[in-house]
Amino acid sequence: MNPLTRLFLYLLFSFSTLLSNDALLLCLHIMAVLILILYKKHHWEEWKIYTRPFWIYFPLTGVLFLCISFLVSSRPAPVILLDVFFATIRLCGLVSIMTLYLVESRTQDTLLALRSLWYTSKIKFHWFDKLVLFFEMTIRFFPSVQEQWRHVERSQKALSIHIPKSTLKKVTQIARSIPDFILLNLEKTETITQSMIMRGYGQHSPRSVYPYIQFKPIDFVWWISITIAVFGVHSFVQI
Repeated sequence: MNPLTRLFLYLLFSFSTLLSNDALLLCLHIMAVLILILYKKHHWEEWKIYTRPFWIYFPLTGVLFLCISFLVSSRPAPVILLDVFFATIRLCGLVSIMTLYLVESRTQDTLLALRSLWYTSKIKFHWFDKLVLFFEMTIRFFPSVQEQWRHVERSQKALSIHIPKSTLKKVTQIARSIPDFILLNLEKTETITQSMIMRGYGQHSPRSVYPYIQFKPIDFVWWISITIAVFGVHSFVQI
């Protein structure tokens, strides 16, 4: 399946979950999420790590919203409780399904598929190439920047430099270190820029792409059929 099609399916299912006002329809969506998580059980550990903070945040947010609703709303208490409960369930379903997508899918493949589709269209918008390049460079080099920062922290510990424990002091120390950190990466930036110029970046638009990921007719079928199915289900429930 084309990465763009996979992304579209997950996003459409997420929106469908958010728009599920009927209790039965919401239960069906949550059941589908649980079945999909069980089916992708080899991603279970990563999924738990990424979603763990939300299992605390969403219930607390629901309690806060519940208290505010009781103070400012004139609606009956059972209705408020039901609305807050459904809203929390929707958010949990949304986070669960999109986290599963992020765990099992590689962003680089999605960008390659997007570039392939753009290259096939032959539309010449240089700003789009720049936008995609920005995301590609960010995804490619952000892990190395993180590793460099960890190396700096390990060096500080090795030199017995005091590392603050409070969040505010950590933010202050990081802010002071950012200019030096940028200067350390200027040489790498210059090398990357020269390599891009030597490879002819900016001379042709749209840029060629390798590997080329074809957007097949079956992908169009998926997009249309799933869209019709989702809107059909919601329309049927509202009748």
